[in-house]
Amino acid sequence: MNDFSNKIEEQLRLLTFSDFDESKEYFHSYADIAELICLISNGYVSANDILMRIKVKKKVQQKLDGEIGLVEAEESDSEESWLTVVFEYLDLRSRIYSDSYPFFIEKNGLRIKSKELTNSQKIYIYLLIASTLELFNKIQNELTSDFEIISEHVLTEFLPQAKVYGFGSNSHFKGNAQKKIRELAAEINVDIRERIISQISKYNSKEEGLDVVGWIPFEDKNPNTIVILGQCACGQNWANKQNETKRYDRFYDSYILSFIHALFLPQDLRNNKGRFDLDKDINLNTLVFERRRILEHSKNFDFNDSFKSKKFVDSCIQYQEDIV
Repeated sequence: MNDFSNKIEEQLRLLTFSDFDESKEYFHSYADIAELICLISNGYVSANDILMRIKVKKKVQQKLDGEIGLVEAEESDSEESWLTVVFEYLDLRSRIYSDSYPFFIEKNGLRIKSKELTNSQKIYIYLLIASTLELFNKIQNELTSDFEIISEHVLTEFLPQAKVYGFGSNSHFKGNAQKKIRELAAEINVDIRERIISQISKYNSKEEGLDVVGWIPFEDKNPNTIVILGQCACGQNWANKQNETKRYDRFYDSYILSFIHALFLPQDLRNNKGRFDLDKDINLNTLVFERRRILEHSKNFDFNDSFKSKKFVDSCIQYQEDIV
């Protein structure tokens, strides 16, 4: 058994949901947890099992003679009402994602469609896992590295006339951060702000917040063009990563047209009548690629065994042991 296979085995053995710490109002996050529990629980999970495993305590409080009390029957009703909303999210997903959705929504539970899922359904499961990155601490590096590659593909599909490159460890831009930033400036023909860039340590090999970049060149080489600077954000803390590409507004002098800043995230931001439900968490002037948009532009993406994340997805699908 190789090292990554060992990591997969250990990750599945240690996986737990009881410590998942997200506000109960984020129903989409708990819809993710319900799907994950189904995935690793022999392909089926009941509503009661979901409540038991995540230990939801959405308590109903009432005032009694000036004191706050808790009535057990009301607590149970509250949990059931809360879970009903989670299942409404799941039912909506099954209709939105259609054939790409890997689960059946049943009256009293959730069931995986098959042990032999399609390419698109496996990408959905990968995005589901990447959304809850904090639960998968043993394989986080593999999950985030593959997400950068998928995001690069998505931007290429979205802008087929653009030049698109990853800007992380697998980029064709080589060297330390300063060198990569200078090379990109030459590619998109913009002026750099030497005073700012010179402050980056020559020992810094990171990308300074840029994960994927795309631009549509003209034959005249004029820098007045569309330039998209993208940040990839797995896990629950995605909202705090939105400003990372804004550093490049200080590194470079954009020419006439401002840079477009994009956020790639595997989360499902429920589309409510054509609007994201989490508008309050999304920065102004940000182009968002979330789960639905990523799947829309991944129809031609071959999620094959060259991706370690795909091996983990397959292991989750075939996993037979109940983890409770």
